[in-house]
Amino acid sequence: MKPRMRWAWLLLGVLALAPAAFAAMELRTDNRSLSFGLMGLGEEKTLSDSGSYHNEIFCASSGGRTWYLKVGVLQPLSSGPDEIPLERFGWQLASVDGTGNGAGPGEIQPFDVVPALVYVSGTDENDGRPVRLRFRYHLSLPEVQVSGSYHTTIRFTLTEVP
Repeated sequence: MKPRMRWAWLLLGVLALAPAAFAAMELRTDNRSLSFGLMGLGEEKTLSDSGSYHNEIFCASSGGRTWYLKVGVLQPLSSGPDEIPLERFGWQLASVDGTGNGAGPGEIQPFDVVPALVYVSGTDENDGRPVRLRFRYHLSLPEVQVSGSYHTTIRFTLTEVP
Protein backbone atom coordinates (compact mmCIF):
# COMPACT_ATOMS: atom_id res chain seq x y z
CA MET A 1 0.00 0.00 0.00
CA LYS A 2 2.78 2.46 0.84
CA PRO A 3 4.59 2.12 -2.53
CA ARG A 4 1.33 2.92 -4.35
CA MET A 5 0.83 6.07 -2.26
CA ARG A 6 4.35 7.25 -3.01
CA TRP A 7 3.77 6.76 -6.73
CA ALA A 8 0.52 8.73 -6.56
CA TRP A 9 2.26 11.56 -4.74
CA LEU A 10 5.04 11.71 -7.34
CA LEU A 11 2.53 11.70 -10.16
CA LEU A 12 0.61 14.61 -8.60
CA GLY A 13 3.90 16.46 -8.15
CA VAL A 14 4.66 16.09 -11.86
CA LEU A 15 1.19 17.35 -12.81
CA ALA A 16 1.51 20.34 -10.52
CA LEU A 17 4.79 21.33 -12.18
CA ALA A 18 3.45 21.25 -15.74
CA PRO A 19 4.50 24.41 -17.63
CA ALA A 20 1.95 27.17 -18.13
CA ALA A 21 0.90 28.15 -21.65
CA PHE A 22 2.98 30.89 -23.23
CA ALA A 23 1.59 34.06 -24.74
CA ALA A 24 1.64 34.56 -28.47
CA MET A 25 3.01 38.06 -29.10
CA GLU A 26 2.91 39.75 -32.48
CA LEU A 27 4.43 43.00 -33.71
CA ARG A 28 4.22 43.83 -37.40
CA THR A 29 4.54 46.92 -39.54
CA ASP A 30 3.40 47.89 -42.99
CA ASN A 31 7.14 48.11 -43.87
CA ARG A 32 6.88 51.58 -45.34
CA SER A 33 10.35 53.12 -45.43
CA LEU A 34 11.01 56.63 -44.18
CA SER A 35 12.51 59.05 -46.67
CA PHE A 36 12.43 62.78 -46.10
CA GLY A 37 13.96 63.37 -49.54
CA LEU A 38 16.06 66.42 -50.27
CA MET A 39 15.93 69.07 -47.55
CA GLY A 40 17.54 72.47 -47.14
CA LEU A 41 19.42 73.72 -44.09
CA GLY A 42 17.01 74.78 -41.35
CA GLU A 43 14.08 73.07 -43.11
CA GLU A 44 11.49 70.98 -41.22
CA LYS A 45 9.44 68.15 -42.69
CA THR A 46 6.76 65.80 -41.36
CA LEU A 47 6.06 62.46 -43.05
CA SER A 48 2.36 61.70 -43.26
CA ASP A 49 2.12 60.17 -46.73
CA SER A 50 -1.16 58.36 -46.00
CA GLY A 51 -3.03 61.54 -45.10
CA SER A 52 -2.86 61.82 -41.33
CA TYR A 53 -0.12 59.21 -40.78
CA HIS A 54 2.92 57.66 -42.45
CA ASN A 55 2.92 54.03 -41.33
CA GLU A 56 1.03 51.55 -39.19
CA ILE A 57 2.18 49.18 -36.47
CA PHE A 58 0.02 46.24 -35.32
CA CYS A 59 0.53 44.78 -31.83
CA ALA A 60 -1.12 41.83 -30.11
CA SER A 61 -0.53 39.54 -27.16
CA SER A 62 -2.65 36.63 -26.00
CA GLY A 63 -1.00 36.30 -22.59
CA GLY A 64 -3.79 37.98 -20.65
CA ARG A 65 -1.31 40.52 -19.26
CA THR A 66 -0.61 44.17 -19.91
CA TRP A 67 1.79 44.73 -22.80
CA TYR A 68 3.90 47.74 -23.75
CA LEU A 69 5.09 49.13 -27.08
CA LYS A 70 8.33 51.13 -27.08
CA VAL A 71 10.26 52.87 -29.87
CA GLY A 72 13.86 54.02 -30.21
CA VAL A 73 16.71 54.33 -32.69
CA LEU A 74 19.88 52.27 -32.68
CA GLN A 75 22.02 55.39 -33.27
CA PRO A 76 21.48 59.01 -34.34
CA LEU A 77 20.87 59.76 -38.01
CA SER A 78 24.36 59.55 -39.49
CA SER A 79 26.26 59.92 -42.74
CA GLY A 80 29.77 58.62 -42.18
CA PRO A 81 31.14 60.55 -39.17
CA ASP A 82 28.44 63.25 -39.37
CA GLU A 83 25.27 63.07 -37.25
CA ILE A 84 22.01 64.96 -36.95
CA PRO A 85 21.24 65.55 -33.24
CA LEU A 86 18.63 63.15 -31.85
CA GLU A 87 16.37 65.97 -30.64
CA ARG A 88 15.83 66.98 -34.30
CA PHE A 89 14.33 63.62 -35.34
CA GLY A 90 10.99 62.67 -33.80
CA TRP A 91 7.91 60.49 -33.90
CA GLN A 92 4.26 61.21 -33.23
CA LEU A 93 1.43 58.83 -32.43
CA ALA A 94 -1.20 60.01 -34.93
CA SER A 95 -3.96 57.59 -33.90
CA VAL A 96 -4.67 54.34 -32.06
CA ASP A 97 -7.48 51.85 -32.58
CA GLY A 98 -7.48 50.67 -28.98
CA THR A 99 -8.53 51.40 -25.42
CA GLY A 100 -5.07 51.59 -23.80
CA ASN A 101 -2.94 54.64 -23.07
CA GLY A 102 -0.87 56.22 -25.83
CA ALA A 103 2.01 58.68 -25.58
CA GLY A 104 1.07 62.37 -25.74
CA PRO A 105 -1.37 62.56 -28.65
CA GLY A 106 -0.46 65.34 -31.05
CA GLU A 107 2.99 65.82 -29.54
CA ILE A 108 6.23 65.15 -31.42
CA GLN A 109 8.51 63.02 -29.26
CA PRO A 110 12.25 63.05 -30.00
CA PHE A 111 13.85 59.71 -30.79
CA ASP A 112 16.46 58.38 -28.40
CA VAL A 113 18.71 55.34 -28.20
CA VAL A 114 16.87 54.50 -24.97
CA PRO A 115 13.44 53.24 -26.09
CA ALA A 116 10.49 55.49 -25.19
CA LEU A 117 7.10 54.22 -24.10
CA VAL A 118 4.52 54.57 -26.88
CA TYR A 119 1.51 52.54 -25.72
CA VAL A 120 0.22 50.51 -22.76
CA SER A 121 -2.53 48.01 -23.55
CA GLY A 122 -5.97 48.24 -22.01
CA THR A 123 -7.29 45.28 -20.00
CA ASP A 124 -9.59 44.27 -22.88
CA GLU A 125 -6.64 44.18 -25.34
CA ASN A 126 -4.74 41.29 -23.75
CA ASP A 127 -6.59 38.47 -25.53
CA GLY A 128 -4.64 38.43 -28.78
CA ARG A 129 -6.65 40.81 -30.91
CA PRO A 130 -4.43 43.33 -32.73
CA VAL A 131 -4.26 47.01 -31.90
CA ARG A 132 -3.37 49.37 -34.77
CA LEU A 133 -1.14 52.37 -34.08
CA ARG A 134 -0.42 55.01 -36.75
CA PHE A 135 2.72 57.14 -36.74
CA ARG A 136 4.07 60.36 -38.24
CA TYR A 137 7.77 61.25 -38.30
CA HIS A 138 9.38 64.67 -38.10
CA LEU A 139 12.85 65.94 -39.07
CA SER A 140 14.23 69.41 -38.46
CA LEU A 141 17.62 70.07 -40.04
CA PRO A 142 20.02 72.35 -38.18
CA GLU A 143 21.07 75.63 -39.81
CA VAL A 144 24.56 74.18 -40.12
CA GLN A 145 24.76 70.54 -41.20
CA VAL A 146 27.05 68.66 -43.56
CA SER A 147 25.07 67.44 -46.55
CA GLY A 148 24.78 63.71 -47.06
CA SER A 149 22.50 60.72 -47.03
CA TYR A 150 21.69 60.13 -43.35
CA HIS A 151 20.50 56.77 -42.05
CA THR A 152 19.42 55.09 -38.84
CA THR A 153 17.38 52.10 -37.74
CA ILE A 154 14.14 52.55 -35.81
CA ARG A 155 13.34 49.69 -33.43
CA PHE A 156 9.87 48.94 -32.05
CA THR A 157 9.79 46.65 -29.01
CA LEU A 158 6.75 44.80 -27.67
CA THR A 159 7.02 43.47 -24.11
CA GLU A 160 4.62 41.95 -21.63
CA VAL A 161 4.72 42.29 -17.85
CA PRO A 162 5.23 38.91 -16.11
